[in-house]
Amino acid sequence: DLGGRPGRSHHYKWSLLNILNLDPSKVVCFTSAEEIDELKAWFYDEHRVDPDLLEFRVFDLRKTRHYAKIQANKDIDHVKNGDRCHEIQYNKFFWAKLIKDRHDYDRIYWIDAGLSHGGLFPVEYQLGDKWESHFSIIMFRRKVLQRWNELSKDKVLIMAKNNTSRYYWSQTLPDHYYKEYNNDKHIIGGMFGCTPKEYDKLAVTFNKYLLKVLNKSDELYHEEKIMCCMYADEMGRYTTLEFDDWYERPEWKQYEPILFHHLFI
Repeated sequence: DLGGRPGRSHHYKWSLLNILNLDPSKVVCFTSAEEIDELKAWFYDEHRVDPDLLEFRVFDLRKTRHYAKIQANKDIDHVKNGDRCHEIQYNKFFWAKLIKDRHDYDRIYWIDAGLSHGGLFPVEYQLGDKWESHFSIIMFRRKVLQRWNELSKDKVLIMAKNNTSRYYWSQTLPDHYYKEYNNDKHIIGGMFGCTPKEYDKLAVTFNKYLLKVLNKSDELYHEEKIMCCMYADEMGRYTTLEFDDWYERPEWKQYEPILFHHLFI
C-alpha cells in the first residue's frame, strides 16, 4: 500500500554510491528498519564508505505527517500498480527537520537516491562495462555541487523542465489551486536545495499546499505537481536550472534542445 519501485535495492545503492562523488560534507539517507543492516554492510564494509559521510536513519513511513489524510485519499490498487510512493515524496520536505544540526551547514539539498541513472545520462558518461555502470555516471563531480551552491545563494535552487509545445511533459494541479495558472515549467522533485533556513521555510510552504490538496481532493498528487504550483505562485523565490527534454530525440535535433544531463556539465 506504500507503492515504490520494484527491484530498487541495487538501483538505489549503486546510484547513491555514485552521488557521493559530488563530495558533500554529509549525507543522511532515510530507510526502513528491515533494510538498514544490509545497507550498512554494503556501504561501510563492502565499499568502504565513511559512516561520518553517509549516515542511515530509520523512519517508519506510516508515521508520515498527515498519514491518515493521505490514506483517506489513496487509491490502494492504483498505488500497488505504480512505482511511486507518496509518503516518500512528501517527506522530502519534512525529513530535514529530523536533522538537528542542519543549520551547521551552508546548504542543504534533497537528492533522490536514484538520480544517477543511465536513463537520464548518455552512455558515453557511464563508467565501466559491468551492470552497475548504468548507475555510475561520471558527471557527478565536486564542481557540480560547488556550482549549485553558487547559484542558490539565498534562493531555492530547483530543476525545471520546459513543459510547452513539443516539450510538454505533464499536467499539474487543477488551476483553482493557483494564484494565476502557469504550467510552462514542470518542476523536478529529484533535486532541490537552499540554505537550511530557507529549506525550513520551504517545508512550511509545501505543508500548506499539501494540506490544501489533501483537504479538498480525494486524489493524491505527486510532489512535483505541488511544487509546480508553489513555483508559479512565487517565482521570485527560486533559481531554476532549466532544460527542454530528458534525452536526445533524433526528430528534435534541429531545435538543439537543452537536455537534462547538460545541467551537470
